[in-house]
Order: sequence, then structure tokens, then C-alpha cells
Amino acid sequence: MPAVGQTRAYLALTLVAALWGSYPAFAKVALLHFPPFVLVSVRSVLAAAFLVVLLMRSGADHWSALTWSAVGPFAFLGFTGLFVSTGGTYLGIAFTTASNAVILQAATPVMVALGARIYLGERLTAAQWAGVACSTAGVLLVITRGSARAIAHLELHAGDFILIVSQIGWSAYTVYGKRVLVEYDSMLATAAAYVFGSLMLLPLAVVAAPLFPAPDLGSPSAWAVVAYQAFLGAIAHVWWYEGVKAVGPSRAAVFLNLQPVVGILLAWLLLGERIGGATVSGGAAVLAGVALTTRPTAVRRAPPRSA
Repeated sequence: MPAVGQTRAYLALTLVAALWGSYPAFAKVALLHFPPFVLVSVRSVLAAAFLVVLLMRSGADHWSALTWSAVGPFAFLGFTGLFVSTGGTYLGIAFTTASNAVILQAATPVMVALGARIYLGERLTAAQWAGVACSTAGVLLVITRGSARAIAHLELHAGDFILIVSQIGWSAYTVYGKRVLVEYDSMLATAAAYVFGSLMLLPLAVVAAPLFPAPDLGSPSAWAVVAYQAFLGAIAHVWWYEGVKAVGPSRAAVFLNLQPVVGILLAWLLLGERIGGATVSGGAAVLAGVALTTRPTAVRRAPPRSA
């Protein structure tokens, strides 16, 4: 029987995973009215402003660490976590299906494990390498839809490959963030990353504007998605770190397996997307690989406390 604090953490992690799983389907709705870079820029600016307000209300202690030496690390977090990862995610969703997007995003823990192996020197066991291989096979199955013809005739979704690049960005954000969060408070680092990321995304939205239809700024549904993903998304980041603090990163990662379940159901209910056997099989392989890769082991060093 988990303690009261752990029970709350489990509930928070469940809600966070469900929220993140809903992003692709709802983003598809908003993308009917907003170009991807406009959508992600508006969302990031609102989230950044919201996080800064929360930071200001939490007291002056957080601000004492905001020095010139912190600009480089925070800018890197903004570039990888917001510009590459979030910006790439919305661009990728615009050019693939919501169900593909949520399954490909489910493979993120595997990419994080590989990044930790390369950058932090964390060792992977044979079972964890098998998990990497299993998830990779699942990703390939989703991208090709189980058809060799799709490869031969290049009948592939460009968005799937953009999403893989965005995952690389998130992996860099997560792995590098483990070291940053040893020195800086998680709330400050998250808010600063959003601010820097927003400053990078806004010029991109202006430059890319001629490549997409003009945004329909009068769309209530698009603004509802922006507000929902900006404000609840910002809170979800805080809840995620609190959940990790309460139950540990390995247990917290298990809850991310809920994302594709929620995402695929919403893609079917909201968008009418047909879910083929290759998608289901690929998703199962990805989740099996994630389960193997994120297993706690005695030989793998525990990551620094990330708050």
C-alpha cells in the first residue's frame, strides 16, 4: 500500500501522462486554424509568462541563481527542449497522423537512455540494449506501416522523421538537464528554458509565415487548444518533477506508457483515424522496448536528483 504522498504522486503522474498523450490529437484540431510555428510560439509564450508569474510568486530565493553564467545552460535547454523538441513536435504532427505521433513520442525514454549512455556514461545492460532494439523495430514498423512498398516508393510521412528529430532534442534537453538541475532549481530552469525557447521560436514563426496559410485568429477551438496546452502543460512540467521526486525516475517513466493509449483513442474519437495492425504492433513493440530499457538495475548509476 503506497504512502499518501506516493498516492498523490501516482495520481499526478497519471494525469500528466494522459495530458501529454492528448497533445497530438488536440494539436491536429488547432493546426486546422494555426500554422505549426504560430501554434507552438503562442503556446510557448503563454506558458513562459505563466511560469514566470509562478516563479515570482514563489519568492526571491529562486532568482538568486539567475546569473550570467546560467544564460548558456538555460539557453541550451530552451533550444533543445522548446525550439527543437516542441517546435519539431508541432511541425511533425502537421505532416503525419496523431496516432503515429503519439506512438513515436512513446519511444522517447529509449532515446533518453541512449543519450545518457553517450553523454553521462550510464551503462546499459543486455536487457536494456534489447529494449532499444525492440523499440527501434516498433518505430520502423509504425513509420513504414508494415509495408516494404512504402519504403520502395517513398510513401512515408515526412512528419514521422521530423518527430524523431524532435525526440533527439527532448533527449538532449533531458540528459543535459540532469546536470543543470544539480546546480539550479527545477522551477527556475523550466521557466528560463521556456523564455529562451519562446525568444527563438517567435522569429521562426515570422520567417516561416509565407510557407503556410494565414492563421485564423478568430478560431475558438484553436485558442482553446493553445490555452489548454500552454497552462496545463506548464503545470504538468511542475507536477512531473514533483512526481519524479516522490517515486523516482524509473517508476515515473512507467506512467508514460499511458500516453499512446490515450493518444490513439483520441485520434480515433476526435479525428476518425483508422488504426491499422502495423500501428498496434509497432506501438506494442515500442512499449515493450521502453519497459526493458527503463528497468532499474544495480549497475546503472542513479541520475542526479532533478527536483
